[in-house]
Amino acid sequence: MTETTETVSGPVRGATDVLTKIDALAKAAGQGRLDPVVLSEATQIVDRAGQRFRMSGELTVVALAGATGSGKSSLFNAMTGLDLAAIGTRRPTSSMPLACVWGEEPAGEVLNWLGIPRRHQVQHRSSLEEAQSEDLDGLILLDLPDHDSIEVEHRLIVDRLVELVDMLVWVVDPQKYADAALHDRYIKPYASHSGVMVFALNHVDKLTPDQRKSCLEDLERLLKKDGLKSPTVVATSAVSGDGLDEVRGLLVKRVSNKRSAKERIAADVDRVAERMAKQCGTAKTPEIADADVTELVEALSDASGLPVVVDAVRRSYLQRAQAATGWPLTKWIGRMRPDPLRGLQLDEVSRQQGKALRKSATSEVASARISLPAATPVQRARMDSAVRTITDRASAGLSRPWADSVRTAIRRREESLGDELDQAVARTDLGNTTNPGWWNAAKFVQWLLFLVALGGAAWLLAALVARIAGGDVPLPGAGGIAYAWIMLVGGAALGFGLAVLCRLAAVSGAARRARAAEQALRGELEKVADSHVVAPARAELEAYTTCRDTLAVARG
Repeated sequence: MTETTETVSGPVRGATDVLTKIDALAKAAGQGRLDPVVLSEATQIVDRAGQRFRMSGELTVVALAGATGSGKSSLFNAMTGLDLAAIGTRRPTSSMPLACVWGEEPAGEVLNWLGIPRRHQVQHRSSLEEAQSEDLDGLILLDLPDHDSIEVEHRLIVDRLVELVDMLVWVVDPQKYADAALHDRYIKPYASHSGVMVFALNHVDKLTPDQRKSCLEDLERLLKKDGLKSPTVVATSAVSGDGLDEVRGLLVKRVSNKRSAKERIAADVDRVAERMAKQCGTAKTPEIADADVTELVEALSDASGLPVVVDAVRRSYLQRAQAATGWPLTKWIGRMRPDPLRGLQLDEVSRQQGKALRKSATSEVASARISLPAATPVQRARMDSAVRTITDRASAGLSRPWADSVRTAIRRREESLGDELDQAVARTDLGNTTNPGWWNAAKFVQWLLFLVALGGAAWLLAALVARIAGGDVPLPGAGGIAYAWIMLVGGAALGFGLAVLCRLAAVSGAARRARAAEQALRGELEKVADSHVVAPARAELEAYTTCRDTLAVARG
């Protein structure tokens, strides 16, 4: 639906109160969630308002409606000065609507919109040129078919035009004014339209003064019982002329202020907005507490195996640090142990991320799903409880349609929550593709010391072999200790000591890497919590707030 204010120009553009109500109704209906029948009615009213406002604001459409025998056609004749019998060729049956137009204002567009064929249109001055009725210029008076006709087509015509005209004059007779069909179908549903309805108790010439007073009082009582606050009731008679001047005065007033169309549309908006408001409710918008979101993230962390992954990152760092910086003779032993991340099949994903060569989400999820431990029943129950808490918080106090909408929005995304947790873990960069620079420096020193110790061992071995062979290999030294022994023992001792220092440094580095991985994983899980639980709930709450507030404007 496009905003009505964008399509309106001319005299009605100043009616910001009505236009604001229409736009508010359109915005409220655009949120959905409520009864589709009511939303469809709201959409129709907005569209109808846009169509009516685009037409001449100088014209006022008034319809005479009533049951069979109520005398509305006689009243129409008396008001227009026309003899329907004389225009029978233009109006084949009395059950089809007839329009009489006062003044020179072009009415073709409005009459086409109303669906009145040209042969059922009468120009007042062309039929009654001697009449001086400038005070009614701009009036389009309709004589509608009987609303209780046995012909379905005739009733449908009445139902359609009742929705479109700016003002309704219900013509009732003393015997049928309490007809349930009239009150239940046309008056009670339009109780908010009291300002654009007039009730003409016709045929009062057949009543005594006391009977007239009694009927008028009873009719007014019934109308107030139907919900009309201040019904306008007039006693009329096309035969005696009673009340015709009063009805004509009401029409003159309506035509002169040119507000009937806007008042009718405002009444339509009020009626459907009231129905929507009853469904929407006026409760304060619930809030999702940060503590509940935190608990959800904690539950997702537990269920996704975050502690297991973080511990694997820490152990993997230590193992790779030992392989890089350990004593060359002993670090090979560590390589025989499998990498913890490789055991979870997360090392390949991280390596691909580091090279910016990501696999498809499907392969990542399949890998993670096979490797990560499945959530235990306790973990699953904690996650479900956290989701349920946010659902209950977000729907607390809302009307049934909005509470159901919040639950449905969360439930729809919750179904894929388990898969999304696997994807979150699989796509997280755990940082194991980059190594600290000091590892290479330590590795260089370790190999240097190893070569020194190896050189000392080779020197001593050569001296031993030479001695056995009867030869002699000199072993120079210092302080009575051969350089060969200094090289062997010193290189080994320094290498071992450096390995211990590197181990201590690696423990600290592993803790930092684990914290970084935990932070990265938690960040991804926070995104999952937001996209699958929090954001859907808040989107529904935002839509509810918009619907509630705009309905308040539409009803204002």
